[in-house]
Amino acid sequence: MKRIGGGLFFALGIFVGTAGAQAAAINERTTYFTLRGTTLEQLDRELNRKGPTAGGGNDRHPGATQVKFGGTVTYLPNGGVCRISRVDFNLKLVKILPRWTPPKSASASTVIVWRTLAEDIARHEEDHAKIAREYLRRMEAAVRNLGPRRDCDAMEAAVNATTSRYLRQHERAQKDFDFREGRDVNYRLKKLLKRNIDAAKAAID
Repeated sequence: MKRIGGGLFFALGIFVGTAGAQAAAINERTTYFTLRGTTLEQLDRELNRKGPTAGGGNDRHPGATQVKFGGTVTYLPNGGVCRISRVDFNLKLVKILPRWTPPKSASASTVIVWRTLAEDIARHEEDHAKIAREYLRRMEAAVRNLGPRRDCDAMEAAVNATTSRYLRQHERAQKDFDFREGRDVNYRLKKLLKRNIDAAKAAID
């Protein structure tokens, strides 16, 4: 339930030509690590052994989302000032989730509890991805809206300051989200588990 990475690389340069706009490119994929076992205790051990690490630490997590911002900004010197010409930002997201195929010997209660946990893990990581997408949009809009500067060195400094500010805000938003999720985890899982149990009973009836 942690993010991995979050670095930003921009290639900045001067471009002489017609100003244009390009929507940010987002590349997303999901990878899985396989769990084996028949009981919740075995699955918990598998998560602790196979779950992804985050932030350079050794602690294992039930899931993770890799976030990497990047892009290029080009400038147009014209009329004694320098303006933004083109902004090409991109975002790479890799969600890492657990996968378990219940063996025949697994109890119905184990299957329901696991499905509850897996749903919450997947939703949690998707919310991390949503936060990253939102900050990509905000950062892109902020850079596009930068006014002209006296020269392209000043323009580059303004772009760097703007992207750095939004990256810090993004990091803070992700940490705040993890804090809220950790605080409410018991209530959230109990509610989701009750829903899944009720659905299973309804299917039998």
